[in-house]
Amino acid sequence: MNRQELLQDWYVRYRLIFNKRYTIKQKDRFLKSLSADILPFRKDIKLDIFKINEKDKSEYKNLYVGNVKKADTIFCTYYDTPAARFSPYHFFDVENRKRSITKTILFSSILYIIVGLLFTLFVAIPIFQAKETGKTWFVLCILIYILYFYFLNKITRGWPKKNNVIQNTSSILLLLNCIASFRSERLAFAFVDAGCTNNAGLKKVMHDSHAKIFMLDSIGAEKPLYLVNPKSGQYSAIKQGGQEDSLALKNERLVYIISGDKKDNQFVLSRNDLKKKKLNESNMENAFAFLEQVARRKSK
Repeated sequence: MNRQELLQDWYVRYRLIFNKRYTIKQKDRFLKSLSADILPFRKDIKLDIFKINEKDKSEYKNLYVGNVKKADTIFCTYYDTPAARFSPYHFFDVENRKRSITKTILFSSILYIIVGLLFTLFVAIPIFQAKETGKTWFVLCILIYILYFYFLNKITRGWPKKNNVIQNTSSILLLLNCIASFRSERLAFAFVDAGCTNNAGLKKVMHDSHAKIFMLDSIGAEKPLYLVNPKSGQYSAIKQGGQEDSLALKNERLVYIISGDKKDNQFVLSRNDLKKKKLNESNMENAFAFLEQVARRKSK
């Protein structure tokens, strides 16, 4: 299989088969597939399982290629996918993300509960009052309630977003292409957990390493490509051929590569941008060219 066929295979697999990476099972299936795809190119793969606090029940999983602790540069992206929400995506704003998802869950839960109450009032109560336990409608009503509470449990935990090509499968595909193309002992790769929630995976990488980190987020959108440091507020455009139009971010430790709209002091992707099912090939090529230039400097 040549490189173009391989890229197409990855695109189909992670857009359609492993497109949801929300639950623990979905994440584990994805990581297993990802490891299998990387193995023909690199054997130095490591799964890092950790907790934020020892008393926490929740575990996080980062997948590394290369030696994260010894590398001086890390190409990184998050692999988990978000819950459905009604608002645009605000880069770097974790609190906005939490509020948005909470509002969506609250609205969806209230609407779903109202539907359940109406069903109970106008359908279930008349059937149960008839006391015909052996009838088809009685049994069917019980089954509907079982399904109702099953989906209510899912809604209250957040409904997994199905189409995640832009956020953030596009970045995963680019990183896979980089792994197949670049090799340097000073360069490592990281697929991190919790990028859609609390950034626990990225924080773990930054704690364990002193390397410069290039964090990819939603690079396949139909919007301009930027290098951004959210802490300092500095940013720089990435142009055709991966050329950066400024060296302002040269000494920053954490730099994001994103595709988004610059609005006031924020970078944003609208819901329509996030719904796109096709990648912006120009952004994918320019981001790859930029990372290739970085990788070449590290191989010298």
